[in-house]
Amino acid sequence: MNHGELLTAMTDAQTGTAPATLGYPKAVVIACTCANTSPLNLSKTLNDLGVDGVSFQGAVFNSVRKSGYSIAIDSIPDAPATILVAVVEAIQNATV
Repeated sequence: MNHGELLTAMTDAQTGTAPATLGYPKAVVIACTCANTSPLNLSKTLNDLGVDGVSFQGAVFNSVRKSGYSIAIDSIPDAPATILVAVVEAIQNATV
C-alpha cells in the first residue's frame, strides 16, 4: 500500500459513511500517534519506544472512541513487551 492509498483508505469519502470497523490504516495512525512514533516502528515494543503502557492504553482507548468506534479498554495490550503492531491488530476491528 502506498502513501496515497493509505490516506484514501483513512477517509470516509469513499462511501459517504463510516466503515463498520476502524480498519488497519486508522489503527496504525492511532497506535503510532499515541506512542509518539512512526509506522517504521511497528515492530518495536512499548518498552523500546519508552511508552508507559497504562497511559498509552488510555490514549488509544480515547482515540478509538473519538473516532466513533467502540472497544473494551482491556482489549488494548499495555504490557512493556507488547509490540506496537499487536496494538494495531487489537484495535483494527473496533466497531461502530
